[in-house]
Amino acid sequence: MKEPTTLKNVAEEIRRALNSPEANTPRTDGDPWIPVRNFLDDFYSNPNNRQEMIDAEPEPTGDKRFDVYLAALAEHLAYHYDMSTPHWATGKKRFLATWWFPTEFKSLRAMALVESPASFRRRGIFVDHTEFQRI
Repeated sequence: MKEPTTLKNVAEEIRRALNSPEANTPRTDGDPWIPVRNFLDDFYSNPNNRQEMIDAEPEPTGDKRFDVYLAALAEHLAYHYDMSTPHWATGKKRFLATWWFPTEFKSLRAMALVESPASFRRRGIFVDHTEFQRI
């Protein structure tokens, strides 16, 4: 049986995706969002391993926005699944100085301002309510 994906693994995959020649092409192996989506699938299907999936501190991805995103995600999941927030997720380097809207659609920014979970908003990242939905 495959070990569940951790946020530490996700950071490694994001770093590879960001360094790949396809990194700016949507829906390819160079898409840094694919590891995040895969992690969420694993997280939702492994209720007994959730704490260990977020505990290990991810190494830098090469893009501070993704480093901060992973911290916000860890805090968000910890809160909603009654777990401990990992200590690494609350460090000073896990906050942005400039706001980031990961969507490419400017028309969704107002909605993201309203719908972003607190763990993302306080770090300067704004996402909409569909960010954590998986089929």
